[in-house]
Amino acid sequence: MRSNRERSDNDAGSEKSGKDTSKIGTWNVRSLNKLGKLENVANEMKRMGVGILGVAETFWRNDGDCPTELPDSVGGDKYKIFYSGGEKSRRGVGMIVSEVMLKSVMSCEPISERIIIMRLKMKPVNMLLVQVYAPCENDKEKKRNVFMRI
Repeated sequence: MRSNRERSDNDAGSEKSGKDTSKIGTWNVRSLNKLGKLENVANEMKRMGVGILGVAETFWRNDGDCPTELPDSVGGDKYKIFYSGGEKSRRGVGMIVSEVMLKSVMSCEPISERIIIMRLKMKPVNMLLVQVYAPCENDKEKKRNVFMRI
């Protein structure tokens, strides 16, 4: 039996299939309100090759979307942020989508300050992404029960 290091270039999984691929990730950012935090997140998306990033604890109010981009000095990559927050600057979730992946976004629906849903046009089937920020065990039982009913 060969180890993964001994695989030849002809083995399955060792070569790209030629199809477009993109990484999807998630990150508890613990506030995007801090100066430079959004730029740092976008830089990490670029560095890691992430096309869509679900974020939690944005601390943004209300819901909506907005564009952002990296400075020209680091490539000028463009992104669109879809977010869902509450009345207070606590909790909040979102999806940050690279310009390349934006063409695949069919819709994005904010459900609550803890849940946002994004539909993507993909092949062979469409994809549904759900970004969730669930209550912690330390939270009051009432909060956890309300969340579980959503």
